[in-house]
Amino acid sequence: MKNKVLKKTMALALAGAMTLSMAACGNDDAGSSNQQSEQQESPAGNSEESSAENSGEASGEESSDEGGQAEAPQIEDTTIKIRVMNEFRNLDKVLAKYEEMTADDPIMSKIHPEFVWVAGGDYKDKLTTAMIGQEDFDLMFCGGWHGLTGFIQDGNFKDLSSYFNNDAFSGLKSAFSEDFVKAMTSYIRQEDGSYQKGIYGINLATFYEDSRGFMYREDLRKKYDCAPITDEASLLEFVKTVQENEEGMIGVSLWNFFRLDSPWYSAKHDHVYTQDNVNVLGDQTWVWVGLSDDEKTVLNAVVPGDSAEEFAKMPAGYQDDFITAYIQDRTKWNPYLNPNRGGTDTVEKPAAIMYSALSEYESKVKTALETNPDEEYGFYVIEDAQRNMEPGAVVCDMATNNWLVVPEWSEKTDAVMYFLDWMFGSQEAHDLFELGIEGEDWEAVGTDGFKKLDIDENLAYSMPTYSFTQNPTYIRVSEFVSGNPEIKSRFDYMYDPSTYKLSPLSGFVFDTTNVETQIANVSALSNELQLTISMYDADEAAAKIQQWHEDATAVGLEEIRAELISQIQAFLDAKNAN
Repeated sequence: MKNKVLKKTMALALAGAMTLSMAACGNDDAGSSNQQSEQQESPAGNSEESSAENSGEASGEESSDEGGQAEAPQIEDTTIKIRVMNEFRNLDKVLAKYEEMTADDPIMSKIHPEFVWVAGGDYKDKLTTAMIGQEDFDLMFCGGWHGLTGFIQDGNFKDLSSYFNNDAFSGLKSAFSEDFVKAMTSYIRQEDGSYQKGIYGINLATFYEDSRGFMYREDLRKKYDCAPITDEASLLEFVKTVQENEEGMIGVSLWNFFRLDSPWYSAKHDHVYTQDNVNVLGDQTWVWVGLSDDEKTVLNAVVPGDSAEEFAKMPAGYQDDFITAYIQDRTKWNPYLNPNRGGTDTVEKPAAIMYSALSEYESKVKTALETNPDEEYGFYVIEDAQRNMEPGAVVCDMATNNWLVVPEWSEKTDAVMYFLDWMFGSQEAHDLFELGIEGEDWEAVGTDGFKKLDIDENLAYSMPTYSFTQNPTYIRVSEFVSGNPEIKSRFDYMYDPSTYKLSPLSGFVFDTTNVETQIANVSALSNELQLTISMYDADEAAAKIQQWHEDATAVGLEEIRAELISQIQAFLDAKNAN
């Protein structure tokens, strides 16, 4: 198995095929510090504990037998080596506390974690090197944008299925709901077109889908006596008012503007899906997949510029060209965008509204207030159902881009999973690795809040939680959030499992093997459209779409459509057969 994995990984690396078009989480520059260089993979752990690795390992009888639940193995004294992305600080004191908390536990007292970190900017290269060299790690961070699906497809990671929904690992069972476990499940396409499923990574998340919206200048809304911003009409009126009255400002910042007014969320309630795992042509030309009412059959997949015959195959309500209609309707915002958009001058004037995911709102507001402390901000959620906080509003994959993986060659899977079972097994244990020492690094605020204590930064604990600890069962919000009732309600809604519904396409990965050339050709055309930054008026947009469709058809669009429909149908058949 090792030779097979090594051969495949080397081929994958040489082909440069590991990059997924996904946004990274965290600060790539966070690896720079006064500690050891990230090039030296700064270690944290007791050297005596590290040497214990040679005195014994986990049983070696891995408990992840396919189709069965893990049995409690005999654990010998061992060190598990863990690598995270971006810098941690003062981890030694947390590890010492862990050893103290587990001293009397017959299993956990024998498991000694040892950590290293690598800066985000170097992480992908280091991960590739680790895969090729089968480096001595037992648990590693792997981002979706690092080539996760390719590594899984090629057998680089252990199948951890038997450790979940398993009473022998009650901590994992309580922290990872049944739906979350389903969302973590990968479906690996075999050479004969069938699918093999397994859990080859542990997803790190505090919520299943970020609430996307705009942060807006609440002080300017008050200044001009604009109506409260509760819907698109009031948002547009506010934008217009600010641009007309505030010299040196524009209405809308262009960054991530493309999802405004889009049926990205709402269409999924009508069995029409567009999401990262089916958008094989890029952001300029979303692919919309229509499923039957029982979500077991693909009706069609449509793209901008398709004929009436193609749209007629879609579910009710989407049997006309809704894609072009959406793009044309959105051009009403064009007068309030950067007039130099699409050119070499990309510097924008300050804007009345700026895109922000809810999870980024606090940091963006604080950054803005550092320059202009008299400003006030509010948050507007883009999609109607989420803005109204309706149950089940968000249909999604219920998985982020951040994962922990166990390399296929590690012989310590049982020890790793016992450690994770402990860390995810209680609020106290999770808080330790998430926040540090209670009473020293932080203190609780209410039942679900926390504040950082005033401690010398050279002594304060920090961990890039997105690459090691995040979990939706254990949520603590900052003082900023808990002190703002409106924002707190938004976070509560985003953290509530009833907000979400698992997409039937969760776990699908498109295999491009049969249409690589066609995808390259069509994607090249798509990248020239620039539809998502509103470069055109309504008529120009329609003309550009039609020209693109004609050109794309000539270089393989229909072959891509047929292959995509075929693979999704095979995936649904496999998923519904289990």
